[in-house]
Amino acid sequence: MKRRDIGSLDVLNRKAVENAYTLEDLDWSRPIDRRKLWSPEVIAPLYYLPSYAKLTEEEKRRYNQLFAMGVCEQFVWLEEHLLVNTLRKVVAKENPPEPLRTALGHFIAEELKHTQMFWRILERSEPSWYPTREFRLYNISGLQQALLDLVLKMPGVFLIWIWTAVFFEERTVDYCRHYLAAQKQDADALDPTYVQLHEFHFKDELRHYQLDQHLLGWMYDPKPRWKKRLAGRMFRSLMRSYVFPHRTSRRVLDLLAAEFPRLNAEIKPALLRELPDIGRSRAFHRMAFSRESVPKTMALFAEYPELDGLWDLFLEITKEEARMGAKAG
Repeated sequence: MKRRDIGSLDVLNRKAVENAYTLEDLDWSRPIDRRKLWSPEVIAPLYYLPSYAKLTEEEKRRYNQLFAMGVCEQFVWLEEHLLVNTLRKVVAKENPPEPLRTALGHFIAEELKHTQMFWRILERSEPSWYPTREFRLYNISGLQQALLDLVLKMPGVFLIWIWTAVFFEERTVDYCRHYLAAQKQDADALDPTYVQLHEFHFKDELRHYQLDQHLLGWMYDPKPRWKKRLAGRMFRSLMRSYVFPHRTSRRVLDLLAAEFPRLNAEIKPALLRELPDIGRSRAFHRMAFSRESVPKTMALFAEYPELDGLWDLFLEITKEEARMGAKAG
């Protein structure tokens, strides 16, 4: 395993027990406040489009709320549908050594707890939308579903799931930083239940990010070069869909325009025209794909030549800058 500044598995397992919490440790007694934002404005993609300024404050607030729910659905997909289901297969088939097996057991249980947290806040946010726990905002393409099926069938061949975990664990940590910064700037701006949700999510994700790197060392690093190259190509395709987000953003816009029909005439079409250019916004990249947002992940990307195809996607960081940042850290 490459030398990395991460806690030992024994330490991670001890912290999993010491810092454990249950779903009921969160305060669910407060109603979700529809007069407030449910996420920091700056993490929502449409915020970076020129026509966003044409929305009224009420429309911006509702867009923000729809986006925040879409993020919750995305986390459910990533954490349960992708990571939990994949890791269950890995534990059963790959025979991880102790204490990694114990750490993965904690990881699976915690991710399932997170999905319960996200479903609960979704049900409280829009009760009529979730009579059953089905996605209303986040959706994947047929190609992405086929990719997921391959990963779940053969996680030892299609290793993209490890890089997906690495990137999104640190993005989760950064999401929480944005929530805390927004709350510090204006304590009344954000709905407190959403702030609490992401704070509790954060409690586990720092440790999960370190565990991901143990997975890199145990399962990924020893793999043959062709599997790593395949993972790199597949991961680039996935990352491009996040650098140029469109599916969930379009769905959110459809729902927003259904609630505010005036948007259908000019503003929604303008936003849809502008959406393909969001991946060329330096401000968006600074927020999502930079040394400021995911510094450790960018440094990890720079270690692996099979991920060199990623760098042309990013506007605010180069491979050399990521390496320099790792040395400085």
